Amino acid sequence: MQNDLNHSYEENERMQNSMNQITLLANQLNGLNNKLVPQITCKRKSHADLNAKQLKEIESLKSTVKSLESIIFSMQKALSLKDSDITSLGIKINELEAELEQATQKVLLKDSDTNQLCSNLSLEIKAKELENELEKVTQNSSFKDGLIFYLRSRVSSAEANSASSSNDYKHDEVVEEISHFSLHYSKCEPDGKGDYDSILVVPVIALGGSNTLVND
Repeated sequence: MQNDLNHSYEENERMQNSMNQITLLANQLNGLNNKLVPQITCKRKSHADLNAKQLKEIESLKSTVKSLESIIFSMQKALSLKDSDITSLGIKINELEAELEQATQKVLLKDSDTNQLCSNLSLEIKAKELENELEKVTQNSSFKDGLIFYLRSRVSSAEANSASSSNDYKHDEVVEEISHFSLHYSKCEPDGKGDYDSILVVPVIALGGSNTLVND
């Protein structure tokens, strides 16, 4: 009987110890639960807030995507318009280049006409100079012909006078004076432009005449 009591007492102590341990564990679990519940609640709230934020970001991204799609569509439309504008500008550039080429040709033609006009003016000036030179040569030739005719007539007159005259003037002297006049004339007129007034006295004195030679 005593043994049964002892055994029962020991069994009660073991059960009491187990209950104490279970109570301690329960208290620990309660304390841990009290710690974890706020954390879990906070995390849930944070997760909910994060989900709400992510949902807002998703909605914002969706709106941004729609805006970008609209912008891309507008850009594609604008690019198609720009392509047509580029084609139109290319046509205009070709037209302007053609007009520039025509204008260049006109300028070249005007320059050619100007050069031709200058050449014509130069030719006209040269022709005028040649006409003046020809006129001078013609006048000189006429003067020479008249002078030769006059000298010949004076020589003939001198020969006639020498045959009938009793003075000391000889025909040889006349010929010598004429030769001297010819030499003087050739020296004074190397280019056909001699000073005729300075030599007209020679034949008159040489031939002994009283007439004076007039240069028309």
